Amino acid sequence: MRRFLVPALLGSALALPAAAQEHPLMQPSRDVMVEYQANGGNQAGPQMHTLRIYFTDHGMKTRVEGIGQPGYAIMDRGANRMIMVMTNQRMYMEVPYDPHRAMTFDSKDGTFTRRGTDTVAGITCTVYDAQTQQHSGQVCVTTDGLLLRAKSNDPHQGGDLVATSVVYGPQAPALFAPPPDFQKFDASHMPPGMGPGGPGGPPGGPPGGPPPH
Repeated sequence: MRRFLVPALLGSALALPAAAQEHPLMQPSRDVMVEYQANGGNQAGPQMHTLRIYFTDHGMKTRVEGIGQPGYAIMDRGANRMIMVMTNQRMYMEVPYDPHRAMTFDSKDGTFTRRGTDTVAGITCTVYDAQTQQHSGQVCVTTDGLLLRAKSNDPHQGGDLVATSVVYGPQAPALFAPPPDFQKFDASHMPPGMGPGGPGGPPGGPPGGPPPH
């Protein structure tokens, strides 16, 4: 499964004067489905991808789909696990939840400086300059913790992410579990480097994961 290049500041997520530094809510407090356009780049040049992300359980469970890609990823922070579903192989694999590999929208080491407000996908959000230990950029976040836009200042590892459609409402529990008729792939005895994205392992990492280092 091909990786998606999204703003690296997420792995750690105007003209008005800056206000005092704060840490906004960066985890949706309501069930919601969002489609994002992710614009990144690699050796082949700039690439645009569409991501569909489902949030439930106050953002503790997330499903990330790359439109047109043969699989998806489910992150369950409460259970400390990530499930990678490979639809072509009708298989799935469970691994420990790793916020550095998964698409996460918060960073405990981040500093956020408020810049003003904007409207993205018809929804008002607050604009912040964001700074983590590794990256910097800008984000636009709603008062209920939904990230609507992000831009990294790093031209090599970053990119842009912008919401194009937002639909609030209850999410079906089945979205956050592998299909019951799929076979579980046990990678516990595989050598290092042979897991997701490694040679001989199931294809790729989760959609929305950070760029390869």
